Parts: sequence; structure tokens; C-alpha cells
Amino acid sequence: MLHPVYGARVASQATMTSMSLLPIAPIIFLPFILVFFVIIFPIWGAALGVLGLTLLVMRGLRWLAHLAGVTALDAPTEGVRRALRWVLTFGGFTDRAAASRER
Repeated sequence: MLHPVYGARVASQATMTSMSLLPIAPIIFLPFILVFFVIIFPIWGAALGVLGLTLLVMRGLRWLAHLAGVTALDAPTEGVRRALRWVLTFGGFTDRAAASRER
């Protein structure tokens, strides 16, 4: 139905304007967003938790080993620390970005 004062052209432009405000990008990216937040992000969080707890245990065992005069757990503890750092930075992705900005 046309508006009696503004006419058909204005009614048509109003419809086009409202259609142009339809958010297309979020609708297109919704499957990717859902996969990331439902699958990838929880797995990443669980990996951080497991590696963090493993690092805490390894550091405790290393401390006990150092009290006994043994340094055999130094290298494995450093390996777990590097693994945690790797997972924390999304596989080194953020480290590479920081390195490229410093150049």
C-alpha cells in the first residue's frame, strides 16, 4: 500500500533501504563462528588446562629432584613449558605476527 502523501517512489525506496540494512556478513560467517566457538575453542581451552597442570606437576617434581641433587627433569620441564607456550600462542601464530611487526 502506498503512502498517500509521499507516493510510490518513496515507498519503494524505503523498502530498498530496509533491505540494505540486512546484515549479510554475520549470516554468512555464522557456520564458521559456530565451529570455532563450539569445537575449536573448548579443545584449545582443555589443552591449555592439561598442559598447565602437567607443567605444574613437572615443576614440582623438578624442584624435588633439585633438592636431591638430580637435574634429569630440567629438559622435560622445559619441553612442557615450550609446548604450553606453543598452544597458548595458537601454534606460534601470535609470535610470528609479533616478529613481523618488529622488522
